[in-house]
Amino acid sequence: MRKLAVLFFLLTLPAYGGDLKTVVERESFLLSSCSFSSTSCNTFLDIPWDKPSFQFWLSYYSNRWNRVKLFSQVNSFKLFYPVVREIFRKEGLPEDLSLLAIVESNGNPSAVSKVGAAGLWQLMPGTARRLGLKVNRFIDERFDVIKSTEAAAKYLKDLHSIFHRWDLAIAAYNAGPGTIKKRLDKLGADQFWDLTKLPDETLEYVPRFYAVLSVVKSSGILRKTSKKKLVVVKVASKTTLYRVARALNVPYPVLKHFNRQFKRGIVPKGYRVYLPASSIGNYAVLKYVKNSNMYVYVPKKREKLTTIAKRFGVSPELIKRVNRLRYNVAYRGQTLLIVKLSEKRENGDS
Repeated sequence: MRKLAVLFFLLTLPAYGGDLKTVVERESFLLSSCSFSSTSCNTFLDIPWDKPSFQFWLSYYSNRWNRVKLFSQVNSFKLFYPVVREIFRKEGLPEDLSLLAIVESNGNPSAVSKVGAAGLWQLMPGTARRLGLKVNRFIDERFDVIKSTEAAAKYLKDLHSIFHRWDLAIAAYNAGPGTIKKRLDKLGADQFWDLTKLPDETLEYVPRFYAVLSVVKSSGILRKTSKKKLVVVKVASKTTLYRVARALNVPYPVLKHFNRQFKRGIVPKGYRVYLPASSIGNYAVLKYVKNSNMYVYVPKKREKLTTIAKRFGVSPELIKRVNRLRYNVAYRGQTLLIVKLSEKRENGDS
């Protein structure tokens, strides 16, 4: 595999306009002029510029169609990127690792592989359960964007504490820590690039990730403002996806696509429902999406709006307006959307 990568790289050097030194200098210049977030481009993960397998994948993404496909995946991932980045920040992980989701699932939280790995982070059922996720006939939290990302972040953090290098931690995420440790011990190596006789998938996985990281950062595609916003609706009482879809006026197939964790369409109390803001057809709600927390509540009996409002700490008039209610009461089984505005918006709307 590595011999082929070296050969391919040497054959494609002219496409980069010169020798390895020229390639490194040009790519380094591009990287130095970009930023991954709102701050300047501080690369937390060292790019392995001198590794032939990395240059092989860099050359792969220099192809127009491969690059277009990659940018299409990144554009789709933009919907989830802010959530993933924030979770990684809280766990003290490099933000760069967020792009591992592109290599894992093409940035698609509903992805399922041929071997049964699922979700944004392509976790197998056994691994997911060890990481504290529920995987049963009713719930599969591998498809839950927030919960699966929290699990993946903790796993990556644990792997780094074992190997003390991100290239090895990334390799272990793909092949398993046992496989990587065995090869390190046998070869007396201390970094991924010295390892041999690993699965082909792992040999490609690590350099491909670094190539994706390099291409995405140098393009600045994640710095461009995105109109896409992921709406997170917290479920305060047991309900169904169908009820949530009707309340938000969202096509049910769309809501189902973004919430495959609910295998029977039943949403237990305390769970979250995800959807793009652009899919919401309830315009009374849409205007509040940007600066609010949203909840779904289904009364078990007839309740006054003032009682419900007090429970959630919101305005009863806002509940009435958002749900287009004629009366000051809600009835048993009625699906209510509760919008809890930021303090500034609350003062402005009350």
